[in-house]
Amino acid sequence: MTPQFVIALYESKGYAQDARNRLHTEGVPLSDISVIVLHDIAPVPADTSETELAALSVSPLILGDVQDTFAQFIKNGETAVIVTAGTAADVDFASDVLALFDPLAIEVLQPRMVRDAR
Repeated sequence: MTPQFVIALYESKGYAQDARNRLHTEGVPLSDISVIVLHDIAPVPADTSETELAALSVSPLILGDVQDTFAQFIKNGETAVIVTAGTAADVDFASDVLALFDPLAIEVLQPRMVRDAR
């Protein structure tokens, strides 16, 4: 069987890393798992952040500068986990484990063979 790729998309790098760690704990070699951040962390939008951050700064539970402390967590770091699976059982296993971490989507892809254009 031609190896297939099981790809799961997560809304943050943390979920993707948790999924990768679980796969590795369950016996999948790290060489068969890739974690790729698809969309880098964006800066806090200027038009919406000032009012919201100012409102947070009056809370007695929040100490220090809100923007410097918490703005780094307001992001969109969509991340893909790609697992190379050699058998149908490996595809099912990887899909089941990746599904445990609430992905946005899971796809199974088979690589296309490239023809020699001579």
